Amino acid sequence: MSVLVFLDIDDVLCVHPTLNTQNVLAALSAGETANAEEVWQQVFHAVARENLRQLHKEFLPHYVISSSWVLHLNREQLCDTFRLTGMAFVAENLHEYWSTPRDVNGDSYRLVEIENWLDTHALGTPVPFIVIDDVISGQSLVGSHLEDQCVLCNVCTGFMFGQLAQARSILQAQLTSVSHTRG
Repeated sequence: MSVLVFLDIDDVLCVHPTLNTQNVLAALSAGETANAEEVWQQVFHAVARENLRQLHKEFLPHYVISSSWVLHLNREQLCDTFRLTGMAFVAENLHEYWSTPRDVNGDSYRLVEIENWLDTHALGTPVPFIVIDDVISGQSLVGSHLEDQCVLCNVCTGFMFGQLAQARSILQAQLTSVSHTRG
């Protein structure tokens, strides 16, 4: 059974205090410069990347990007970024509908974005999913009906081992529930 991960980027993978989407755009357009090499090596936290890789190895999810990065980078640019940072597994497993709908002004609430995506693309075929976000941009998820599927990362630390363990637990419980329902 396919699993979904709604993935935020800032404060989940990208916790560097100065590297951001603007640096990524510059590195993508500049090619092989020293600055581009620094971006590819440092924009995503090494431990957060490895923890997401471990989750991927276990559950083989499809990814839906739920991040302000989609306001600045298109699908191809995001895929290039994931590949250049050692996260080709995300690029290769982006869902067909790869991002949550965002307000073009950037005023979206994560809860609304994910609800809209699920209402549009998962009706009639519920799938196990988790939301990996941070405590600030994921604030609208706290106390909502999606809270039990959320893994919220601390700002400036990202997707650490505690969040990986929580994500595993949430997905395993959903997969167990689905197999009992079908069996």
